[in-house]
Amino acid sequence: MSGPAGNKLIYYRIIALWVLCEAMLGGIIHGFKIPVSGLVVGSCAVTCICLLAWYVPVKGAILKATIIVAIFKMMLSPQAPPPAYIAVFFQGLLGELLFWKRRMFTLCCVVLAVLSLLESGLQRILVLTIVYGNDIWKVINNFFNGLTGQKTTTNYSLWIGGGYVVLHLVTGLLVGWWTSLLPQKIKAWTGKEKYRLPVTGNDPLILPAAGKRKSRIKRGLLIVWILLIALYVQSYFQLGRPLLPSHVSLRILVRSVIILFAWVFIVSPFLRKWLHSWLKKKQLTAQSEVQHVLSLLPATKQLVLQSWKISAGQRGWNRLSNALKIILTNALEPRSTPQAIYILSGPVQTGKTTLLMDWIKNKKEVTGILTPVVEGKRVFMNIQTGEVFPMEAVEGEQEVLTIGRYVFSKINFDKAIQVVRQGMNNPGWLLIDEIGPMELRGEGFGTVLHEVINLRKEKLILVVRDKDDMPERVKAAFNVPGAAVIRSLSGLG
Repeated sequence: MSGPAGNKLIYYRIIALWVLCEAMLGGIIHGFKIPVSGLVVGSCAVTCICLLAWYVPVKGAILKATIIVAIFKMMLSPQAPPPAYIAVFFQGLLGELLFWKRRMFTLCCVVLAVLSLLESGLQRILVLTIVYGNDIWKVINNFFNGLTGQKTTTNYSLWIGGGYVVLHLVTGLLVGWWTSLLPQKIKAWTGKEKYRLPVTGNDPLILPAAGKRKSRIKRGLLIVWILLIALYVQSYFQLGRPLLPSHVSLRILVRSVIILFAWVFIVSPFLRKWLHSWLKKKQLTAQSEVQHVLSLLPATKQLVLQSWKISAGQRGWNRLSNALKIILTNALEPRSTPQAIYILSGPVQTGKTTLLMDWIKNKKEVTGILTPVVEGKRVFMNIQTGEVFPMEAVEGEQEVLTIGRYVFSKINFDKAIQVVRQGMNNPGWLLIDEIGPMELRGEGFGTVLHEVINLRKEKLILVVRDKDDMPERVKAAFNVPGAAVIRSLSGLG
């Protein structure tokens, strides 16, 4: 995707919000067994797609975002059924088609919301009919007609199904109209300080463990499935004396169990395997985009949690509305700090730390941490006091931080973090050497760096290796799109 750096940051942030809606919100709704999960998750997906269309008006951007969301759905919820992916791809493809010309934004938002939510509602009705057959609607009609004791037969199932569809239709109209107004609302919210919430944490995203079925249970279910099929065929075709009565409720039960078992043992595993194989190929080609979103997920998750927590003084819809305003304001209209933060970048072992050590010799007010190599080992150096202490963990040390083949001392890292904290209010320069993959996953200097960026408005230098697009990933993860990437220190006062 081409475009300004700011658009790229917003692009990946919207995708991160979409991923969290699918993974975190979907999981909560599933856990509480809320019957209208499609309405809630679908509405969030529609909102994210419309925001993508507004903030990143690039052809193909929505479709690429959809594939990335599906990849994360595979990573975070490997047991998600194929219909869940169908809904995601339907919404994304429809959004790409509707916003292709980027015209009539309001109308496109409404059409996208209505069709997406109708697809969700109709999918549920279709599944019910496939699993239970038309008998399920007869049972519903007979139940309510018997309950009311009326003489004439009323098609209650039609009213219930129609009402369910109308609920999705009305919700789609409201969500589409509201979403079309969001860009202007977010712009207005940005000017209000009460909605500005700096992110102060970067907790790593905890991936839910994929559920594993015991082979014993699976074999048992397979045996029951085969027996039910045999009984159903024997009774239906009257091969000898029918072993099953023809009562409609039993037919529904047997039919549903047979179809569900067929789905569990044949259809779903095949579709899931094929879909995962295709998504893994896409993951290889979209590795850079996936890494960008992955680096943003912890901070985005923290933003959502903090927004909800800070809105605790309100109740019900007011709390939800306030939290949503804080989330969207900080995610889509971030404060930039142009020319206040510098990222000193260069390839590995090209003398970045040595360059900084020479530069600070003629400076009076410089604090922070450098990581020079002393006797072949990387160490921490307190710039202000000159104190040097080990960076790498010693043999037998219990609390360690690991990145690749390197093992660092957590105790000494905490000591280095305290040095950085002590220099946050210093009027001079603050240096942090260096920021990398460990910080992107919330360890090392990750947490304190958020604190520093939220507090300081100038004279901050971060050392970042020029590898795997690390400078851009650091800017995105720590909300500093305006940070200047430099190769030398000339011109810095």
